[in-house]
Amino acid sequence: MDLVASEEQRLLRDAALLFARERMGHERARALEQRAAAGDHAHDAELASELGSLGWSGAALPAAQGGEGLGLLELALVIEACGTAPLPTTLFGSVVEAGLLIAGGGSDEQRARWLPRIAAGEAVLTAALLEQEGEFAASALRTRAEPRAGGGYRIEGAKVLVRDAGAADAVIVAARDDSAGQAPGVSLLLVERGTPGLELRPQPPAAGEPLFSLRLDGVEVGQEALLGPPGAGREHVERLLARGAALKAAELVGIGQAALDLTLDYARERTQFGRPIGSFQAVQHHCADIYREVAACRLLAYRAAWSLDRADGELPPSAVRRAVASAKAKASEAIPWATRLAHQVHGGVGYYRDYPLEIFTRRAIAAAAAYGDARYHRRRLAGVL
Repeated sequence: MDLVASEEQRLLRDAALLFARERMGHERARALEQRAAAGDHAHDAELASELGSLGWSGAALPAAQGGEGLGLLELALVIEACGTAPLPTTLFGSVVEAGLLIAGGGSDEQRARWLPRIAAGEAVLTAALLEQEGEFAASALRTRAEPRAGGGYRIEGAKVLVRDAGAADAVIVAARDDSAGQAPGVSLLLVERGTPGLELRPQPPAAGEPLFSLRLDGVEVGQEALLGPPGAGREHVERLLARGAALKAAELVGIGQAALDLTLDYARERTQFGRPIGSFQAVQHHCADIYREVAACRLLAYRAAWSLDRADGELPPSAVRRAVASAKAKASEAIPWATRLAHQVHGGVGYYRDYPLEIFTRRAIAAAAAYGDARYHRRRLAGVL
């Protein structure tokens, strides 16, 4: 991996950082969080449109369907920059999950219908994977897709922790499908908003990111809703979880950088005993420790995204799994710890609702749990060592 970013990558990251600072501020984040807490199904459509117009929603989507045709590393730079702001985006549901699932396994018709709209920020999609057990495992799926006599499927089951589902135009549902003779098979099915039998219920938001549970009670979809061959969705889901983990590690880096920036500014401005508290050795050590962890996590996150870009034959699968597990395990532990250390420097002010550090602390905890926590990825890392 080349540790020196190209000129294009530097320009992309700088532009995304500037956008996050100017357009994804504290007041906008609070407003969205209040709406999510009240069970409002809406999302920040203006923000999604802006991300689309800048080309960032389509950064890793194919150029033939309206995207930029870049890699996951470039998308990681955008997501890291967005992580430095307190306002969550729909990039994970629409792009990392649904968009790249459709790009990798969808039909030509599905790609032509959905990918240009996702890239433009006009459509919100998401994926429904998890059930009450909290961990994706094909053999444990209770949501089932039964073939209908006239073609298509009838879906029965429930999903939890589905991001942005209230505003989604369609949800990609992972369901057990034994019709293809595989044991067990997983099929991915596009269920559009308003389909009879699809019920959404808001769950407590994760640091402002709207979450929903889904009930699928006799939901019927046509054969055209199927992504890829019947029962062959497991590989696509595993790829989704890997890129989700790598890109959540990048988001955690942005969150940690925001906590560091807030801490450095506070240490310079806050005076005690006639001196800035940043002049005290203990505070300096805290700042240095936060910087060290953020820098280490950044290198691991970049390597994970870079490795996934080379997963199709250029790098062995074990090397890709090592890179992803290392990045997510490290970031899931280090960044929440760094935000706690930032609170020690800030004291009580860090917990004020009108001060952004507490939002970043909650976002760090939520991001650390997404796509597998530190313990989960340590087990995966141990398995490939």
